[in-house]
Amino acid sequence: MEYALRNARIVTHDDDFIGSVLVRDGRVAAVDPGPGQVGEDLEGDILMPGIIDIHTDNLEKHFFPRPNIDWSPVSAAVTHDAACLSVGVTTVFDSLSIGSFNGSPARGKDNLRTLTDGLMHARDTAMLKADHHLHWRCETASDSLEEWLNGFADHPMATMFSLMDHTPGQRQYRNLDNYLKNWRDQGLNEAAVTARLEECRERQGRNADANARLVAETARNRGAVLVSHDDETADHVDRAADLGATVAEFPVTLEAAERSRARGMVVVMGGPNLVRGGSYSGNVPASVLVQEGLLEAFASDYVPRSLIECAFILNRPEFGWSLSQAVRTVTATAARAAGLSDRGVVAEGLRADMLRVKPVQNLPILRGVWAQGVRVA
Repeated sequence: MEYALRNARIVTHDDDFIGSVLVRDGRVAAVDPGPGQVGEDLEGDILMPGIIDIHTDNLEKHFFPRPNIDWSPVSAAVTHDAACLSVGVTTVFDSLSIGSFNGSPARGKDNLRTLTDGLMHARDTAMLKADHHLHWRCETASDSLEEWLNGFADHPMATMFSLMDHTPGQRQYRNLDNYLKNWRDQGLNEAAVTARLEECRERQGRNADANARLVAETARNRGAVLVSHDDETADHVDRAADLGATVAEFPVTLEAAERSRARGMVVVMGGPNLVRGGSYSGNVPASVLVQEGLLEAFASDYVPRSLIECAFILNRPEFGWSLSQAVRTVTATAARAAGLSDRGVVAEGLRADMLRVKPVQNLPILRGVWAQGVRVA
């Protein structure tokens, strides 16, 4: 299959220009400057690489659209796939928790098995149009993490593991007063709050270090990417980097972000943090890391649409990034973080995952999506 797209503002790794792209058998066969004479006229719209999202929780929302109301896992996967493509995400790392303390029904062991089996069935029967991978988020303080890893680590779609610790009073939940207020609002008295907090801390002390080593070994043995999640201190970063982590996902302080860059890790922040103007948890704003020259990539976390908006926000005067530099945060750099060398740039020989985008009133509006050269939206 061969076709051409012409008269597009093509965003390459280091530049953007009016040009044309030739696609052959799912890959970019040529990129040429000038409006071109053959192919579909893109009318000067932006043609950029497909977005790579290394962390999205969005799949769970389609599996359990309401509390205690489950949906067909295959249907949920297909709906989630379409939702990702509709906002330009052509490579998806579905982020699911192992050993989570969260009470969501989707995160129970049986439901997790059902959901991931449904996702793989949808992939293997060509129901999915984006390229999906599993990103296992591993709760290192959990008593049951080793058991869960034994059951899920070898899933054929698993290519990423992250070290996660949601013990109250540190990392994502370092504002202990706010965290304990949630427990009090649930009706717990002070004695019950104190007892639960002590239980959490005792569980962390018993499990976290050994489980972190286990996750690192698991990732290493499978050739998967190891990610560190919600680091707060330089010590957190060093411990993860020493275990082999190459990606710092959502550092919650400037100190942690600085240490992550010093250790050669790719610093990734949540897209909603930049779009909303700050962290909902009161952690370091993504905009601060941009201004300090520390931010390298975004992941959607809980809003897939945020990624394409991040790229165009960074291109605005208040940040002043070139379009190619801004686009890299959700394409080429995300691909590097995920260990993917065949995508993330509109360049000869790479996958023809591409987006046609027209900015309208400061919002990037998608007018076309191609995955491996096939028009999918």
